[in-house]
Amino acid sequence: MLPKLVIPAPEAPQPLEGYGLPTTAQLDWSFVSQRMGQARYYWINTADTDDPTAPQPHVAPLWGLWHGDRIHFDGSPQTRWARNLAAHPAIAVHPPDAENVVIIEGVARQLADDELSAAEWAELDGLYAAKYGMEGSPRWVVEPRLVLAWEGMNLATMTRWRFE
Repeated sequence: MLPKLVIPAPEAPQPLEGYGLPTTAQLDWSFVSQRMGQARYYWINTADTDDPTAPQPHVAPLWGLWHGDRIHFDGSPQTRWARNLAAHPAIAVHPPDAENVVIIEGVARQLADDELSAAEWAELDGLYAAKYGMEGSPRWVVEPRLVLAWEGMNLATMTRWRFE
């Protein structure tokens, strides 16, 4: 079983002159959880590390699940994004909504077969099938390091969560 994710206290973002950013946290975690849970798909951002002096960004839309305060997704290990993550697991994930923004930066990894019980795998697979109408097994999970969110394109609501 994946350990329960401990949600840190929300914080105001770093001040940036001219942006009207708040000095105290404005949103709570339910904003993040609701937006991520409602999304049909997610954009992921990885980096190709074939040339460490000039990594190339790569962006792809994927199907996935918001479960246990983490994003889970699947796909062929031969895709460019999966090859990128195998070499360098840093990732940014966000739903396609530019009005109510959630951006998750973290580390992606593949779940080992024995990391979840048979019942937990069945639950993830069932949620995936219910959401997309087809079988799949979301074997990738993102462990968040930083989450940014703001509501209604209003930067005065920007809030962040920094995970250890």
